[in-house]
Order: sequence, then structure tokens, then C-alpha cells
Amino acid sequence: MQFMLLIYNEESTLGNMPPDQMGGVMAAYMAYRQELEKAGAFLAGGQLQPVATAKTVSVRDAQASVVDGPFSETKEALGGYHLIQCASQDEAVAWARRHPGAQYGRIEVRPLVMR
Repeated sequence: MQFMLLIYNEESTLGNMPPDQMGGVMAAYMAYRQELEKAGAFLAGGQLQPVATAKTVSVRDAQASVVDGPFSETKEALGGYHLIQCASQDEAVAWARRHPGAQYGRIEVRPLVMR
């Protein structure tokens, strides 16, 4: 089964970290990814640009609307993801518990629809 680990955090949390602390966070992310790869669970992953770069598109009655920023007003924003392969959702949740982002944000575990 494939699962998305969706990484939510407050952008200001990372943005206000001193460089040495940010270096530690990045090292933890790289170590985590290496663990996923070693276990054969890693499929893909990436970091997203800040929400200020986002556009949200909707179409109603054939009229498109494009607005700046994310759809919802929230302090936490989707900042990145890992796509992983696991035998079960319990295994995916176990990986999410170990995710460095869980220490200062939230990790949503969501199974993909496989057709």
C-alpha cells in the first residue's frame, strides 16, 4: 500500500530558527529519508515553497477564480510530503511517529487510492 505523509507546520517556526538549529532539523530530515530508503519504503518526497507563493484555483459555473495563497486560513500549512510504501496503515503511522516534522508540527498519514 502507498501512503502520503503530509507534513504540516507553522512556517514561522522554521523561519525563526537560528541557523545551527535549522541545520540540525535538516540533518534529521536527511537521516529520516535515509532510513526510509534503507527499509525500501521511500517512493518520493519534497518540500513545498512558502504559502505566499501559492495560488488557489476554483471553477464555478464555468468561471475560474484564482486567489493568492492557500485555500484555508490557518496557522499550519502543508510544507512537504513523503510518499511511502508500507504493508499496512499501522506501519505508515509508525513511520510518521518517527518523522522529524512531528516534533514541531503534525504528520497526516493518508492512504492512496490504488486502481
